[in-house]
Amino acid sequence: MMQFWAGVGLGFVANVVATKFWELWTRWQAHKAAEKFVGRWEAYLLKGRTVDTMPMKGAGLSVVSLRHGWWSVNSALLDVWSEDIGEHGEIRHHDGQIVLDDTIPWVATRIDRYVDSNEVAAQKLVIGPDFNIIYVLPDPTLSTFEGNYGKHAWRRQGVVPAGEAGD
Repeated sequence: MMQFWAGVGLGFVANVVATKFWELWTRWQAHKAAEKFVGRWEAYLLKGRTVDTMPMKGAGLSVVSLRHGWWSVNSALLDVWSEDIGEHGEIRHHDGQIVLDDTIPWVATRIDRYVDSNEVAAQKLVIGPDFNIIYVLPDPTLSTFEGNYGKHAWRRQGVVPAGEAGD
């Protein structure tokens, strides 16, 4: 009888250890996927099937960062800070979070809030295969602003697109 209870206890401990290991492994994988979104990004218009070569007028820099370690429950939650530049040089700051899709690590959702108003927007983000472009697909049904801007892309700051480097 003692062997039975020892086996039950050992099985329980093994189950707890395996579950915790799997949870930490999943968090580590999510954190590694989120790191691909981290960086400083410039906005560009999409023109047909290509990303424009000139930065988007009125769009400032977007900075994406991770504030949680890989072991955290929020290991794949990213912070994003951005700015828009008006016609007369006025700057509008907006910030929010980016949450990765649980099943597709190169897809995410961004919730964006403007600091100076009640404007809120949601966007679907898809990172390109080389991790230097993020396609930004606004969801007008989740925006408080009627004149929602269109689809565009973020290009990692400092990365020269193929064909522009004098190739």
